[in-house]
Amino acid sequence: EFKNYFEKDRALVRRFQKIDIKEPTKDESIKILKGLKTYYENYHNIEYSKGAIISAVELSNKYISDRKLPDKAIDIIDEAGASQYLLPISKRKKIKHLISVSAWGVNESLDHIPIWFKLLIKNSNLKYPYIDHGKSEKLLVNSNLNWTILRPSALVNFLNNHQVKESISLKNKPSLIISRKSLAKFIINIVDKKNYYNKIVTVSKK
Repeated sequence: EFKNYFEKDRALVRRFQKIDIKEPTKDESIKILKGLKTYYENYHNIEYSKGAIISAVELSNKYISDRKLPDKAIDIIDEAGASQYLLPISKRKKIKHLISVSAWGVNESLDHIPIWFKLLIKNSNLKYPYIDHGKSEKLLVNSNLNWTILRPSALVNFLNNHQVKESISLKNKPSLIISRKSLAKFIINIVDKKNYYNKIVTVSKK
């Protein structure tokens, strides 16, 4: 979804085989870079030509399912995302808009999700990515950047493009799912939109 928007820009991914775009040549519209687990060196080496950063880092599924969760895995989102590296880089590079993908159920929104989902988070390894998303959110909110935090409901692959329901300050109850493709298009549409600056928006299928 991002290929048609960005021109001569960069996407940092963990594994090439997880995306449809093959590693392109220098003449194509987007450069795919393979990142390390912490992304530290990669963040500093990227050219931020568009003045916007989209962070969609999350804890690997293997850590969520592993009962013996490694201590360092708990901080993967916090280390790799906006909470530690993107904030100082955004200030130094004078990034206009930093968009961070979090999750519905993070921080105060935990009280607004279905009870069965709340219990699942609290009683499984799912709590770790939610804790780390929460850390990143708080650091973004306390920064002086133009940030937007998106809290999608459950991400699915089986839906085609659909309209997105927005809920700011949890005034409109979100639906339970949203397609990854629709979320990607929504993110593209709000890049550098000032009415989304410094807002936390829950997004779901309309």
